[in-house]
Amino acid sequence: VPWLTLPHLDVGLEHAARAEYELGVQAWNLRQPEQGLELFLRSAQKGYQVGEYCFRYGMYHELPPSDMIQAFRWYKRGARMNHKGSTTMLGKLHLAAGHRDLAVRFLRRTGLPLGVLGPAATEADVLERGHGGWRGDSLAQWFLGELFLQSAKLRDAVKWWKLSAENGDSDAMMRLSQVFSDGANGIPQEPMRARHWLFAAAAHGHKDALDQVDWSATFRPRAEQRWIDLMEGHGWL
Repeated sequence: VPWLTLPHLDVGLEHAARAEYELGVQAWNLRQPEQGLELFLRSAQKGYQVGEYCFRYGMYHELPPSDMIQAFRWYKRGARMNHKGSTTMLGKLHLAAGHRDLAVRFLRRTGLPLGVLGPAATEADVLERGHGGWRGDSLAQWFLGELFLQSAKLRDAVKWWKLSAENGDSDAMMRLSQVFSDGANGIPQEPMRARHWLFAAAAHGHKDALDQVDWSATFRPRAEQRWIDLMEGHGWL
């Protein structure tokens, strides 16, 4: 819940809630989930980042020993607030459970970019998409690609992987590299596009991509050389 939607709260309370939330993030990143959740709860009780609290609690219940019923419950609560992470993870759980239609519904809400909504968009259009931001949520786009791969709809899978890859997801880049390298029904072999996505994945730190790049080549297209320069800048070469 953005703080600007709660103007009646005291400024001191706002600062306290923000501080508790930031400490919660630190604890979570230090792999202290119980301490993190306690701080997220305090922040949420003050009306700050309630959706994020639900999201973190859902993630907590996916940790071993997992309790998927509780994970579903908390992600659903976050998704009702249109929280991006909760909505995407709810879609992921539905996908894992074989609930394809529900998975598509929730993943599209965050996967579809808000930026493609036209001026004629209705309230229903906004409700069913755009919760992943202007370019959409890369993780939701990745899962949609995997969902359509499972359904043998490779052209649809490529569409979603491309959106995810353009958002920086290196796994989606590798999927595109493999698809364009091997080709498939309705997808022609395109070695240059395959190499482009392989180098893009490598430049984003994907281990398999880094292992597959031919580092001994003496001549490279300019685009590939830019990726090489980027990797050298990261100190990976």
